[in-house]
Amino acid sequence: MEFNLASLYIKLKSILASPLTHNRNFMLLFSAQLISLIGSGLTTIGLALFAHQLVEGSSAAVVIGNALMLRILAFLMFSQFAGILADRINRKYMLIAADMVRLGLLALFPFIDSVWQIYVMIFLINAATAFFTPTFDATIPDIAGREHYVKALSISRVAVDLEAMLAPALAGLIFALLGLKWLFWVDSLSYLLSAALVFATVFPHRNKIAEKIQLKTLFQELSYGTKVLFREVSLKRALLLSFAEATAGAVAIVASVIYIKDVLLLGETSFVFVMACLGLGSTITALLLGKFTGRYESVANDHTELHGLRHRWTERTLLLGGIILGLLLIPGFLKPTLAVFAILWFLNGAGQVLIAIASTTLLAEHTGETERGRAYAAHFAWTHAFWLITYPAIGYGVAVLGVPWTFTIAGIVCLIIAMIAAFSPKATFNHQH
Repeated sequence: MEFNLASLYIKLKSILASPLTHNRNFMLLFSAQLISLIGSGLTTIGLALFAHQLVEGSSAAVVIGNALMLRILAFLMFSQFAGILADRINRKYMLIAADMVRLGLLALFPFIDSVWQIYVMIFLINAATAFFTPTFDATIPDIAGREHYVKALSISRVAVDLEAMLAPALAGLIFALLGLKWLFWVDSLSYLLSAALVFATVFPHRNKIAEKIQLKTLFQELSYGTKVLFREVSLKRALLLSFAEATAGAVAIVASVIYIKDVLLLGETSFVFVMACLGLGSTITALLLGKFTGRYESVANDHTELHGLRHRWTERTLLLGGIILGLLLIPGFLKPTLAVFAILWFLNGAGQVLIAIASTTLLAEHTGETERGRAYAAHFAWTHAFWLITYPAIGYGVAVLGVPWTFTIAGIVCLIIAMIAAFSPKATFNHQH
């Protein structure tokens, strides 16, 4: 583990040695993202542990799956409207407001004492997140600039993956010293700090849509982002592989605690360890991908050539991610030991990040600044709709089939998706926007 962490430090230092480190506004937003994500990670770990305490055995997977299904439902209900607002009003104020709402709700979470209250609170918290995340993602291209966007995505992904590594360890420490309730209170405080960092950020001037939202055109506005996603072959293909990402991700979030505690008969420390491996695999892959693409794209002479290069590497990366996710899950029926399981979860993190970064890169390539809020909100909604399917499917699969065979079936699904994507129509590298 010491070697991996040392290697991670070297790679992180290398990728941060870029013009983005001198971009004060990007680094402020990156810090805000990292802090709020670590807090959210504490809630996810706390939810899994709380559900396992409240409902014993494999039924806990059903509770976790249902709670996370409501999380996604909130995203679907509110993210598209958030995208409409993000193209019209000050995004900085939207981000701060979302943070403050989540702060208040998380402060109340420790007083929950029943399953239905978990469901209500998870829905409300993530309704606020539906306004935050697409707005945040749509802001990154404006702050980082087109040439540094992929590296900005890689660094931004590091925040997600550091959360996956640090949150389980921090959750274990807080749980051991202070108890389960403090996981939620620390999360609440993280949103206060995130809001302060967003407040300190200077957002660049951008063109906004002057037209007010009208009821008669609301449906057209809500569907506009989806039209952006489906007007490009490459974006449709990326969406397809996002379903494989959602399948593998749902397996990790819903079923890991059940596999560790009920199949391997191990404790919370082992669960924290494998989730940290998941984040480590994702982090190292994001850093390597950012470094590789920086060198690969440096040969481009103009925007048109850069556009073509990005199409080529994203196409290969998406397919590779889908194949990795399928192959690592299929051996689940063999009931791998903790050591093998940790390696498989390292690859799980790697496969997920390959799909995530490639997909978001393509989205930035095919959107203009006046439509980016709606396009990112639509992408957020569609990709999370996949999680709306996979979360409960994995939960009920664990309850009916057991964890090992659920892993294997999920792997087969990922491979089928990768095969469909491999034989689907390929994009032509025509430059847009």
